[in-house]
Amino acid sequence: MHRGEFLDVIVRRNNVNKTKLAEKAGYDRTTYYYHIKQPDLDFAILNAYGKHIPYDFSIDFPEMLGEFPLGNAPINTFEGMKKDRDFWKEEYTKQYQENKTLKEELEKLRKTDK
Repeated sequence: MHRGEFLDVIVRRNNVNKTKLAEKAGYDRTTYYYHIKQPDLDFAILNAYGKHIPYDFSIDFPEMLGEFPLGNAPINTFEGMKKDRDFWKEEYTKQYQENKTLKEELEKLRKTDK
């Protein structure tokens, strides 16, 4: 089953009004029907629908987490909370290291300019 089909299954399973869902996600009903035919439906589109169903598509498509980390999804389990915490801890560490490296490079440039 591809992403578009999966979206339709979740919408039907949750008995969500397709017209209202599409409007809340920023689309119209016709576009919704176009989306459910897309095998590689963009994760941003799935995320937009997921916010209004509500449904966390990253459970079924973990590769979504690269684009939409758990920070964007509701946390309703202890495991989800731990994953979210770990994600943001890693993000902070990456940003800190990048900032530190940039500061060191800037300092080297300043010394060579003198």
